[in-house]
Amino acid sequence: MDQRESHRSDAGSTHVLVVDPSPTRGDRLADRLETHAAIEGYASASVDAAIDRLAWPDIDCLVVRHDGDGFDAVGAAETICEKHPCLPVVLYTTTESTVAQEAVGTAIDEFVDGTSGDRVTELAAAVEDTALDSTAQDDLTTPPLDDPPTPNVDAGTVEELLSAGIDADQLSRLLHKSRLFDTIMESIPVHLYIKDIDARHLYVSTGYFEESLDEFIGNTDPEIGLVADRHARRAHREDEHVIRSGEPVLDKVEYLPMLDQWNLTSKVPWHGPDGEVVGLIGVTRDISARKERQNEVRRQNERLERFANMVSHDLRNPLQLATMRLELARRADDPTQHLDDVDAALQRMDALIEDVLALARQGKRVVNPEPIDLDEVLHMAWNSVDAPDATFVLASSPGTVLGDEGRLRQLVANVFRNAIEHAGTAVTISVGRLPDETGFYIEDDGPGFPDPDDSELFEAGYTTSETGTGFGLSIVAEIADAHDWTVRATTGDEGGARLEFTGVDRPSFDSPEPRDS
Repeated sequence: MDQRESHRSDAGSTHVLVVDPSPTRGDRLADRLETHAAIEGYASASVDAAIDRLAWPDIDCLVVRHDGDGFDAVGAAETICEKHPCLPVVLYTTTESTVAQEAVGTAIDEFVDGTSGDRVTELAAAVEDTALDSTAQDDLTTPPLDDPPTPNVDAGTVEELLSAGIDADQLSRLLHKSRLFDTIMESIPVHLYIKDIDARHLYVSTGYFEESLDEFIGNTDPEIGLVADRHARRAHREDEHVIRSGEPVLDKVEYLPMLDQWNLTSKVPWHGPDGEVVGLIGVTRDISARKERQNEVRRQNERLERFANMVSHDLRNPLQLATMRLELARRADDPTQHLDDVDAALQRMDALIEDVLALARQGKRVVNPEPIDLDEVLHMAWNSVDAPDATFVLASSPGTVLGDEGRLRQLVANVFRNAIEHAGTAVTISVGRLPDETGFYIEDDGPGFPDPDDSELFEAGYTTSETGTGFGLSIVAEIADAHDWTVRATTGDEGGARLEFTGVDRPSFDSPEPRDS
C-alpha cells in the first residue's frame, strides 16, 4: 500500500511506530495501543522498514519491542536514532532479560517491563508522556530577529574596515569572499541555509524557494508555511539538537506530503571564532527522481523473486507429469495416450512461460506515453483472439488515451482471453467509456467473478479455471499500474465480469465535454 494511502490525518492523536520483527505481533500491539489512549498505531518489522516509514513526518514516538527472539532491540533503536536523533523511544519487553541495563545511556528514553503481565496500558501512558507533543508550541517560539545580518559588504562597511587598519589586500580578500558567498547562495541548485543559535534562518539559497525567500529570513521552520506543521516542528527540534549537542544529522531521508517531494537533508553545527556553536548549516536536496528509481529497482527485485517462486512451483507439476507419462510411454505397447498427455503438459509449460515472460516485461513504468486510439487497439486485439463464436460490442467509444500501444494491446487481449476462458467461446464482450470518469470498462455476459472484492483476484497464479495459468489478470493489473491507472473488478449489467479502468490520462483534445449544470 502506498504510504500516502495509509497516512492518517488526525493531528490531535499521538502517532506511534512499533518496531517488532514479528509483523503479526507488531500489528497487534499497535492496535492494542490505539484502544488504550488517543494513539494512532503503525508497525514495522525491521529497522530498514522503520527508517523508511519515519521519512514521513507524522510519527511522534517509537516503541521497540524486545521479546528474547534474537532481535537486538537496543541496537535497532540506536540505528534508527542515528537518522532521527530527536525521536523519543520507549523500550517494551515481555521476556526476562538484562535489556533494561543494556539500554542505559543509549537512545532509549523510557522502559516498560511487561514480563509480569499485560502492561499495554502503562506502555500507552509512557508513549503519551514521552512522545513529541504534536500541539505544543511554547517551546518552539523564539524572540523576533529585528535586524538579520546581510552578507553584502557595502561602501560604509568598506570605509569602516579601512579606518580600522585593514589593508587593501585583506579588504580585497574579504570582498572576494563576500561576492563568492552571494554567488553560491544565488546559484547552487540545492536548498542551502544557515541558521543562528535560535534556529532562525539567516541566509537561504534562492534555488528552491526564490518567491518565498522573505518568509524564511528571521524565522524558524514552524513559522514558515511551506511545509506541514508536524514536519516543521520535528525539523525545529532537530535544529535545536544539532545546535545544543554539536552533533550533525547526516543524510536523513524525508518526505514532504504538501510538496509531494522526497528530500535528503544534512545539518552540521556552525562554530564561531572561539569554537562555540553559534548556529547550524544545512543542505537539502530533492531526491524524488532517485527515490522513484530506487522504488522501481525494489519492485523489479520483488517481481524477480516472485517470478522465481512461481516458475519453480507452477512448472514443477506439468514437468513431473510429462516425465512420468514419458516413462510409461516407453513401457506401453500403445504409447499414444501417454504421449498426448506429455504434449498437453508441454503446452501448459509453454503457456506458463509465455505468461511469466509477459508479466516480467510489464514492471517498467510508461515514461513517455503517446496518444493511442483505444478503439483501434480494441479491434486489433479482438482480431488476434481465436474465438469465432464470440461477439465484440463497442457500446461507446473509449476514445484516445495516453499510453504505450503494445502494452495496451496486451492488456485488452488478456481481458478478452480471460472472458473467453471463464465465460465460454460464445461470450459477448462489451467495451465503453465510463460516464463519470475519464476511464473505460470491459465486461462480458458470463457468470461473473466469484467474488469481485477478492484481494487475490489480480495476484499472479490465482485462477478458478482448470486450464488457466492464473497470470491473465495479474498482467492486466501490472500494465494498468505501469500507466498509473487503477483497475477495479465488479459485476456487469448482465451479471458478468466487468473491469473498470480509471485514472486514465487523455490528450487535451479528447477531454469529455463539460456537462450542463
